[in-house]
Amino acid sequence: MAAHQTKLNVIGNNIANVNTYGFKASRVVFSDVLYQNLSTATGATATTGGTNASQLGYGTKVGSIDMLNTISSGATTGRALDVYIAGEGYLAVQPEAGSNRYTRVGNLKFDADGNLTDGNGSKVMGIPIDADGNPIMNANGTLAIDALKAINVDPKELEKYTGITIGKSGEITGIKAGDPEFTAATGFSWLNSITVPTTSNYTGNVKLAVGDMSSVDETATEYVKGLLTLDPTAGVEGSITLTKTGDVYTISGLSDSTGTEITDYGTATLSSAGILTFSKVPGLKIDTTKITGDTTAGVGIGTIVKDGYTSAVATVSNAGGVVEYLKSADLADFDGTTDSSVALTSTTTDGTLTLDVNGTGFAQIITDGLATNPTVGKIETGSDKPVTLGYLAIAKFGNTDGLLQDGNGYFMESANSGIPIASKAGTNGTGGTESANLEMSNVDLSQEFTDMIIAQRGFQANSRIITVSDSILEELINLKR
Repeated sequence: MAAHQTKLNVIGNNIANVNTYGFKASRVVFSDVLYQNLSTATGATATTGGTNASQLGYGTKVGSIDMLNTISSGATTGRALDVYIAGEGYLAVQPEAGSNRYTRVGNLKFDADGNLTDGNGSKVMGIPIDADGNPIMNANGTLAIDALKAINVDPKELEKYTGITIGKSGEITGIKAGDPEFTAATGFSWLNSITVPTTSNYTGNVKLAVGDMSSVDETATEYVKGLLTLDPTAGVEGSITLTKTGDVYTISGLSDSTGTEITDYGTATLSSAGILTFSKVPGLKIDTTKITGDTTAGVGIGTIVKDGYTSAVATVSNAGGVVEYLKSADLADFDGTTDSSVALTSTTTDGTLTLDVNGTGFAQIITDGLATNPTVGKIETGSDKPVTLGYLAIAKFGNTDGLLQDGNGYFMESANSGIPIASKAGTNGTGGTESANLEMSNVDLSQEFTDMIIAQRGFQANSRIITVSDSILEELINLKR
């Protein structure tokens, strides 16, 4: 009865885990126990035949509880970092430093520190890779478990990757969206290229201007922070007077790059946020919500001055489509015979660009100036060639039946399992990896219900022995009466 109870417990555990990914069912194997010899066997003689022994058995016991390591099919999840091992082997993980566990449940993810972890938060161990993303292994394609490394990607770099997936050989790859590349336009022989930092979020056309740039004079008495903003390549200067007649705004006081007073500023447009722009003064924005004074009589709102030195300004757009201006220092010290680069820095963020130039040609540009805002090229996202971020290690044991179950879908090495050896997926007898799949439980529900009925009947039948024995004892006692 105790043996049948144990079998029912094992069946119950199997049924409970019928939907547990990667679960391996167990079975109970009974064995008979000691026997009492009522008579021994005798051999045949010249006059009599031989007789068999008469033995009385004392029931059954649990001989073993075996884990059924059959490989179940994969269930499609649609999640790229879910992985199914289509064959032998286990993922190696570390719940804590130096504590190896093995699992076939591949619900993986990257944490905030860039560690590849499983669903329990354990670090996933991988095969070390070289600078080109190739796995570093022994000549026979294996690696000791102690030589594995936790798979980690710099979080700042990780956020740039899209389409992260796992290949047939366990390679984790991603497309690094946002790696910028500059494509030079034709007709600018003085510009070799533009170096764009990998951390840049700039994209789209690059417009360049070289000359004495315009800026808002922050020392002027009428200066109010944020009231005036201006494209530095606008090429205007002067003190702006704003007048409002009814609902119509007009400005005056600006001159163009030749010193001629501007009389036509184009159409005035007032946004719902109170930002006033003029169609013929590109980049000029006036925040009317910050204006004080009587605008009906005309009020001075700021002064625009030239920097007084020659600089280069690149006009670019960031990832959000917001225009930024990246400006160089004074180019007076540029040496056309030795210098070949010009650093530009954003006036609003920490963004940078570096012009790689032909020194002689660019020196001439400094002298002659450059036509206002020519498009010298384009910044585009980089190649969509997948980049290898790591390689999963697939561990294989000489005797998988000897592994110990440790809960949470984990298995542990035992004295009878053999020492695990790591390989790349699909080599040395290990299964290949399939992305967007998880291994289903190998519990056969119909077989479990059949076994449960048999175990129940066995328990029930054995319990009848107790009932019958009790009845016989009762009859013996009644004989005395």
